[in-house]
Amino acid sequence: MHENNLPIYEEERCFLFALGRNAIYAGCKILGLQAGDEVLTPAFDCDSSLQPFRVIGVKMIFFRSDPYTFSVDIEDIKRKITPQTKLIHIINHFGMPQPWDELLLLREETGIPILEDNAYSLFSRVNNRLFGTFGDISIFSLRKNLPLTDGGLLRVNNPKYKLTFFKKDTPYYYPIEYLEFLRLATKKLEFFSFLKRVIKKFYPLSEPPPPLYSENEQGFPVWPARDIIGKEFSCDYLRPMSRLAMKQLSKLTQSDFTEISEKKRYYYDWLSRKLKDMEGIKVLWPELPDGIDPFCLSCLFNSKRDIFLKSLRKKYEVMAWPTLSKLILDQLDSFPEVALLGRKLLQINLPADRVRSSDFSNYLDNLIRDLYFLIKNNTHVQISA
Repeated sequence: MHENNLPIYEEERCFLFALGRNAIYAGCKILGLQAGDEVLTPAFDCDSSLQPFRVIGVKMIFFRSDPYTFSVDIEDIKRKITPQTKLIHIINHFGMPQPWDELLLLREETGIPILEDNAYSLFSRVNNRLFGTFGDISIFSLRKNLPLTDGGLLRVNNPKYKLTFFKKDTPYYYPIEYLEFLRLATKKLEFFSFLKRVIKKFYPLSEPPPPLYSENEQGFPVWPARDIIGKEFSCDYLRPMSRLAMKQLSKLTQSDFTEISEKKRYYYDWLSRKLKDMEGIKVLWPELPDGIDPFCLSCLFNSKRDIFLKSLRKKYEVMAWPTLSKLILDQLDSFPEVALLGRKLLQINLPADRVRSSDFSNYLDNLIRDLYFLIKNNTHVQISA
């Protein structure tokens, strides 16, 4: 077992998995969730995050959030609590904090455990307290936040719950992640364009999932993997982290983590200032609170978000999260904040392996230049790959 230097990691509390979904599933098992139990979970979430709940067979009750801060609606949560509610699922979106004082008071009043989801949040802290220490159990998707082939983490904070899983033998790497590795590699190597086409033909899900249409379209985009339990999860619901990923993680030091956080904050601030006065764009969280380590910069586009997204992601790491479950798509009228974010949100990612590179400033300069070009030309001209 390789050691790791993650600030949140304590061996007696933590267990390393291949995916954040594996960590969620393990956490649900620790809590004793069974088919038919009710779980309160945010409507603003990706369908893949719900896979562990689907496998167990719990009843998902969705609650609202603020579209401009991502903060949960405490009053909506309270209204939806019943005697069958066995878990409250809270997401710290993209490194941004939730109202934890109120949430912890709610847990004290109701006795309902909280699953703290930090899939896109790793090093943030609020009031000098690390994300991952608030919920009864907490999870991380390490591979989303660090340059790892795979990686998820479960942390148990409430001593009432115990990790009782026996240790599994782990392979050096998982072949099921190999195509994803090829996709990421060829994304940066233009002369491998033919390989990209081959991967797309035999692995159609290598293409990024479509967001909600922003305008001039009816319904929602077809996505073959929507609400499907993927093989990378169903092959082993408790799949442990590979030895390769553990080795990669062990090479990252506290100095590396500090530099990543500082660089992310620096570039976030720079982007926020550049975008602040651009016509038709609203930056969410224009100023970062102390201690926050952002995964990305999130902004809303008044119109034509899809054109911006399609053009920019040819060259840049941008996204329009999440891929919504049909459970939510069928009731968007009840969750107007999800409809708003689904059609207007665009995010500029700050990858941990890129922010430390010497050319990242030029990369962001070019992104801002191309974005300004699109706005100036009414988004009719697309960026060349």
